[in-house]
Amino acid sequence: MLQSNYTKREFLKLLGTGSLGIFFMSFYSFDDFLDDDLIILTKDDEKYNQYRKSFNKRIEKFPKIIAVCKSETGIKKAIVLANEKKLKIAIRSGGHSFEGFSNVDNGLLIHLGLMNKITWLQENKVKLQPACLLQEIYANFLPKKRIIPAGSCGTVAIGGLTLGGGYGFFSRKYGLTCDNLLRVKMIDYKGNTIDSDKDPDLLWACKGGGNGNFGVVTELHFKTYPVPQSFSGYRMKFTNLTSDKFVKLIRLWFQATEKLPKEAFSAFVLNGKFLTILFTNFAVNQTDFEKIFSSLIPLSNDYKPMKNRNLAAALKNYYGVTEPIYFKNSSAGLYTGIEDIEKGLEDIFAKVVASKGMIYQINTLGGKINEVKASDSAYPHRDINYLSELQAYWDLPSQEEKLTKSFEEIQQLLRNIGNIKQYRNYPDINFPDANNAYFGNNLARLQQLKKKYDPNNLFDYPQVIK
Repeated sequence: MLQSNYTKREFLKLLGTGSLGIFFMSFYSFDDFLDDDLIILTKDDEKYNQYRKSFNKRIEKFPKIIAVCKSETGIKKAIVLANEKKLKIAIRSGGHSFEGFSNVDNGLLIHLGLMNKITWLQENKVKLQPACLLQEIYANFLPKKRIIPAGSCGTVAIGGLTLGGGYGFFSRKYGLTCDNLLRVKMIDYKGNTIDSDKDPDLLWACKGGGNGNFGVVTELHFKTYPVPQSFSGYRMKFTNLTSDKFVKLIRLWFQATEKLPKEAFSAFVLNGKFLTILFTNFAVNQTDFEKIFSSLIPLSNDYKPMKNRNLAAALKNYYGVTEPIYFKNSSAGLYTGIEDIEKGLEDIFAKVVASKGMIYQINTLGGKINEVKASDSAYPHRDINYLSELQAYWDLPSQEEKLTKSFEEIQQLLRNIGNIKQYRNYPDINFPDANNAYFGNNLARLQQLKKKYDPNNLFDYPQVIK
């Protein structure tokens, strides 16, 4: 796999006697090194594009080197190479970054896709490597009757999800994915392993502020929870929307979601003149749950309750697409309630309806998430009850310009009515003062930790903490 750009002699020299003073065991042959630790790919390698491409076909980046790492030793060797060649590093666990931050032009991509091992430490504690996909985690956890509060997209990896926050159906009961992080290990810019058991700053930073900012996370330890005894979903569809009807429905939805138990989740999804509202619930006693949103049911064109479902089968319904697609998605504001967007409802509806392929979605937060102090983790938004997202999808590159222009117009509308807080896992390259939007009052501490863990900014991307 190694191309002639780097001879065996040159590469072994870099890895054994580089200027960083990192020494590796010399009894490895070169072939053993490639097999056991990592694969180096350059642009003329036949597998280069396989590892280069990400989930978002809109964004194309071309690293000078891709280091497909199989172990911590492989990561350390890749970091030595990046330092010697003066290349910036991007880190990829699953490749789902909305803005392609898990890749880099003319730098070195540390690709962790082969590091996906699941190790149970105790009945309720587990160690995950960063590239474990959610669908793999659920397939492993559910037969053991355990869960963690994570997302629903099956091909998202646990590394990026956790380091930026992470939420899903179980988060109102058990907190964000990162809230359940017990320990992490990370390799820094010198190739040193840092253990959060000895450096608690690292654990704090990785609870929502760690995406590619400080180093390469190699282990994530989590506490887990018993699988719920039941899981039910309730889906409503509304068609032939008008602006007035939309405003009425969103008001009713906000009123209903204020009453949700911690075991419940809801999403409000506007797709053109078509609206879908989803409620889920895993509380044992669900007899009165439908009363919470009873005002919405008679207004729907199609109401489908799916009660007491098998959890594994239910989760697969939400895994989403598995192949790369053209899209532009991002956070569209964090809300305490409808008052945060009330002034812009008619304009939001008009702009979304006018743009084929555009989706405006609001998801419920709150519950256990808001029981953590804002200063106790890098994720700061502990007074927020709703997370919104804007999504645009298209089939052909020629459709991109029109949709992304409409996308930015809607984002500007939301900013104009005061929505400036954003969720780091749903970035937008056009957010003004992005890191303040993501981290608020926690940004200053994160900036100090950047100086501590990566003072030379080896790990870099357009919205890296500085």
